[in-house]
Amino acid sequence: MTKSHDEETPDIHGFVLMGDRLVYGGHLAMFTMAAHRYQVVATFGFGADVKKAYVDAQQAAPTATFVVVNDERLLLQEMVADRRFTGTILKVVDNDLGHPTTIVTGVPVEITTVLHNRPFRDADEYPPEPRYLLFAHGSEAHVTHYMTKKPDYQLLADVRVVESDLTSAELEAGVLVDLQDVEEDHSPTTTPIPPGTTVRALGAQGKKATLEITSTRWFDTEELNGPTNYSVRLLAALDAASV
Repeated sequence: MTKSHDEETPDIHGFVLMGDRLVYGGHLAMFTMAAHRYQVVATFGFGADVKKAYVDAQQAAPTATFVVVNDERLLLQEMVADRRFTGTILKVVDNDLGHPTTIVTGVPVEITTVLHNRPFRDADEYPPEPRYLLFAHGSEAHVTHYMTKKPDYQLLADVRVVESDLTSAELEAGVLVDLQDVEEDHSPTTTPIPPGTTVRALGAQGKKATLEITSTRWFDTEELNGPTNYSVRLLAALDAASV
């Protein structure tokens, strides 16, 4: 558990998992806790048995969220630099971190690629349009909201790229796009782009894409903006998983 809201100390970090063939993870961020004041998106490598357990569990519960958690308290940026940690994969229903189901525990996790790694700064300005990081591997594509400062929201979603000027290489590396004809609300009470929504996106150099939202993996305003330390609940889940 982090000792101070202003002191960055080792802690438990959760990454929302997305994808089957290539597994992505989006860091569960918090503006009010120094250890979690980062937006990180990365790809993860698991052993064959662990990946099969994750994919099977995901297919059996398509509306659930799966989160990989480091088993020992670590600094997030050291995790990113080391590119490996020992972790546990949890199934979470309705974003209830207090009552997860353990899928696998004590497994070697490799961070294979870091697509996005950015600290939050209170002086930063909100983008003029709803901004998202779009990333894809083959036919599997995802977006995550570009978080700026308090107040804001965290949203991760699976998407289908209907049409796009972006190259496969750009999509694999991750590209920031601004959603068109979508009104931004930094304190939304419901998911801003629910499943079934089709949106137009505009990237650098005027490159366009049309995206269909197929499912949302995580939507959060409470932990992101509030004093609640979600890592306390993750630590309790890890303790329960080790029994």
